[in-house]
Amino acid sequence: MNFRVVGVYREPEFSPGKIAADAAIIDQVLAHLRGEGASTETMTAARFSADPPNNVDLVIAMCQGPQALSRLASMNEAGAVTINSALAIRNCYRDLLAAGLMRAGIPIPEGALLRTSLPLDLKPLRVLDLAAPVYVKRGNLHALGPDDVRCVDGLEQLEEALAHFARRGIDLVYVQQEVVGAVVKFYGVYDEYFCAIPEDGQPLNDVVELNLERAARAAAGALGLEIWGGDAIVKGQSYTIIDFNDWPSFERVRTPASAAIARRCLRLLGRHPLARNAVV
Repeated sequence: MNFRVVGVYREPEFSPGKIAADAAIIDQVLAHLRGEGASTETMTAARFSADPPNNVDLVIAMCQGPQALSRLASMNEAGAVTINSALAIRNCYRDLLAAGLMRAGIPIPEGALLRTSLPLDLKPLRVLDLAAPVYVKRGNLHALGPDDVRCVDGLEQLEEALAHFARRGIDLVYVQQEVVGAVVKFYGVYDEYFCAIPEDGQPLNDVVELNLERAARAAAGALGLEIWGGDAIVKGQSYTIIDFNDWPSFERVRTPASAAIARRCLRLLGRHPLARNAVV
């Protein structure tokens, strides 16, 4: 089998404190694919945008910026398999994420998008209980640093947080109701792999884990993601998904996840009618 694969690293500005871990999952997937006969190359998102490769069968992409996503979409239209697709990556920006999850019937906290510019219009927050804590998150992309998510309690703290984001030039935030319970990190690769890791080290109830897996897979399907991860809050027999990401670093589970990602790549290549050298 002879096919060409390009791995596109995540932009450093979108990978705070995770540059090495994000690169490592790409590198390990490519190592698996080389074992299957692939010719592989890695590129920064900037180079990928400015000087894209030719005659590529597969692009595995962690990039998130608009220029790189535009290039990724163009390569998909030209016949390359792209994992994840540009549209799926864009669906994980916070201005689209919650709506996509709600349409899929995924249990998520109440939340609303809000402009930070004055005069403030708080009417979108009527679905929230502002007498209880809420999280204010930057409304584009995901958290790029610790200051991109703030937990506030009460209207005064909320207005201070909105002013803080406005001063930083962030004109859109997502305000999400706090949910109390145990934090669970989860990771998935289409139907090839799923892993849930409770942050408190306590094992998940089997039924809860199965239901969380079903919901996470449904969420990934609704967003168009092949490679994904996220965070959930579990309390008793209930769970709520509070965040969902395209292609996390898989740092805790890199070895099994990279093998699953490679298997998924090969399956998609094998049935893609436009790939130059479809794997059979």
